[in-house]
Amino acid sequence: MTGDWKTRSFWLEHRDYEPGSRLEGDEQTDVVIIGGGYTGLWSSICLKDADPSIDITVLEQKVVGYGASGRNGGFAMTTVGRNIHQLDKMVGPEQARATYLAMHQVIDEIEQFAGAEGIDADIWHSGNLTVSNGPEQDLRIRQDVEVAQRLDLPFEFLEPDQVQDYAKSDTFRIGHFEQQTLILDPAALARGLADAARARGVKIYEFTPVDEIETIGGLRVEARTPFGTVHADRVVIATNAYAHAIPELRRFIFTIYAYITLTEPLTPQQWERVGWESRCGIEDKRIMVHFSRATADGRILWGGRDAPFMADGPNPRHDRNQRLFDRLEETFRWTFPQLDDLAIDRGWAGPVCGTVDCIASVNWMKGERILYALGYAGHGVGPSRLVGKIVRDMLLTDGTDLTALPFAAKKPVPMPPGKILRKLMLDTSHHVLIGVDEHPERAERRLGKLALKILE
Repeated sequence: MTGDWKTRSFWLEHRDYEPGSRLEGDEQTDVVIIGGGYTGLWSSICLKDADPSIDITVLEQKVVGYGASGRNGGFAMTTVGRNIHQLDKMVGPEQARATYLAMHQVIDEIEQFAGAEGIDADIWHSGNLTVSNGPEQDLRIRQDVEVAQRLDLPFEFLEPDQVQDYAKSDTFRIGHFEQQTLILDPAALARGLADAARARGVKIYEFTPVDEIETIGGLRVEARTPFGTVHADRVVIATNAYAHAIPELRRFIFTIYAYITLTEPLTPQQWERVGWESRCGIEDKRIMVHFSRATADGRILWGGRDAPFMADGPNPRHDRNQRLFDRLEETFRWTFPQLDDLAIDRGWAGPVCGTVDCIASVNWMKGERILYALGYAGHGVGPSRLVGKIVRDMLLTDGTDLTALPFAAKKPVPMPPGKILRKLMLDTSHHVLIGVDEHPERAERRLGKLALKILE
């Protein structure tokens, strides 16, 4: 029954975890949440903290944190959309600033909540270094900094010598630094959130897949599983990429896979060679970014680069791909050649819920009985806490400042109709963007001036 969930990532494997029980028989509840990842757990906690009398049930098909919540790189960032420059272009300066400030507060809330609840998730308030690897990436660094300065946001521009003070690599050019980033153990955070939810009276059933959700007479909702049916007033769909199974949601989401490699632990001498004393998070300014961080046991996590589209949605057969692991190792060696004696220990992957504009969406479907909250496009660790607060406000109020943020106020961008056209668009886009990253000198020929302008 338990399957091989421990093998899905380093995070899910390296700490002991005893899964909870599955649903047995029918139950009544006020709110049933589908999905035991960050979004579902934060939503349950925020709802319970606002109104302890609410009866909440969480249904998880595998174990808490099985999906993206237990397989990501462990960066809790303020990022919404691809970057602050893109966010400003999409929603305007007022909304961009309001979104950033809400996220800035949320990062503190995650750290404070973990401390208050005794959640041991190796949380380190390290900040994040964003670097350029080429002239086209220099432009993107400067665009972010210009917007941040105009909106009075705390981004620090870094000259080349200042970048090298954070980490030594001949590939790093200019950069910017933002202090408001947490580095953490993502699976440990998910499990700690589950404990906090249970302590508030939330019922969490693991190994309980939901086969069907149906509205009954517009007044009640049923979540049907192989082991029983949960009858509720409201349903929250918080399955992120796994919402691929729901046609109404598949219209504006798509599944990509994020691949990650992890080194063996470094020796003190190896750490000295790379000069990464602060252990801050690092990402570059490719379109398909690389991201890197240190782990609590002294390894380097290196992920990103390819992120291919998967037309069939989340599927365990995509969790291992040696060719993509090798491509990640290639760029790791290129970035840190001084670590040529450091071995790659393992690799894994996880499904990411992509959206056209890279902004998560919280909205109603089928009246006001079923609420969905999903679509982080790879940046869910931080925003999921904010989305949990928005779910709370949408269920309990007529509207707040939070529900006026783009997550709820901005309608999701639909995908082209039809499987063939959808696949053609996504596969072609992925191929072109990878080509632009790896051969930026050919970018104008590949994309044309208009497309380049959109990407700026």
